[in-house]
Parts: sequence; structure tokens; C-alpha cells
Amino acid sequence: MTQTEEKIGHITSFFDLEAEDIDKKVLKFNQFKGKVTVITNVASFCGYTESHYKGLVELYNQFKASPMGFNILAFPCNQFGEQEPNQCHTIKKFAKSKGVEFTMMNKVDVNGVDASPVYHYLKKVAGPPRITWNFATYYVVSPDGTVNSFSGVEPTSLKEVIMEAMGVKNEL
Repeated sequence: MTQTEEKIGHITSFFDLEAEDIDKKVLKFNQFKGKVTVITNVASFCGYTESHYKGLVELYNQFKASPMGFNILAFPCNQFGEQEPNQCHTIKKFAKSKGVEFTMMNKVDVNGVDASPVYHYLKKVAGPPRITWNFATYYVVSPDGTVNSFSGVEPTSLKEVIMEAMGVKNEL
């Protein structure tokens, strides 16, 4: 059995996962059943920080009032160019200064043996096999737990995917 299988072998669904939020409280993902959830890894000092945080805030503001339910889980990560060196309390303040109201998670690794079980699972079921940078891959989890990955995109380009997952027709 590989180390990855040891970490996530018992996980059969996105809703079986759990992880610590930025305040180190365990967040059980079964609370996201029936909702659309977007997940990405973030960093405070990345060239993509400004545009992606702005886009994530825009997405959240557009969909947070959806009767179905919507959330974003942002995982700070320091694996790429050491662009997230701060402790969680500082990251939380930074995110708040960017207008973040969605869920900030505890700082994690997204690649390697020490990667968060959440990322082991997401990469296993939806790819890519490796996260290449901060804000590089977005996962959209449908209400039924189906996970799709999107790499090299701005967060706002996920609007149609989110609407489709919510069963909403785009009237534009």
C-alpha cells in the first residue's frame, strides 16, 4: 500500500473528507452535500494573488445567496516559491483585507507525501497528478460530490460551470 493509499484509501467520497480551517477547527466536508464547493490553493505573495483573490471574492459574492448553497475553500500553501511564509493568523488578516468572506483553511502542502489528504483525494479523482503553482488548479465539487478540475483559469471563468452544477440555466 502506498503512503497516499494509507492516507485516503478509506475515502470513498468528497463528503468523507475533513480538514482544519484557518482557526484550526475541524471542518467536516459532509456539510457540503447538496451544495457547490470550489477549492484552490492560495498564497499572499504570488503574482496571481491580486487577480485571483478579486475573482474568488466576485464568485463568492455572486453565488453565496444561492438557495442551493455555495462555498469556497481556500488552502494557503507555501510549496511554490515560498509565497505563503506567514502563519495562519497573518494569512487570515491578509485575506480579510482582500474582501474574503469565504472559508480560509489551514496552511497545507498540496504535493508530495505530506500533502493534505484533501489534495491527495482531489488529484486522484479529478487530476492533475501535480499542482503546478498557487491558484493553478480549481476544483469544482457538484452537490452530489462529483469533482472536476480546471487548470490555468481565472476564478470568474468558472461561473458557467458553477451555474451548471447548480442546475441554473445561463440566461445571458
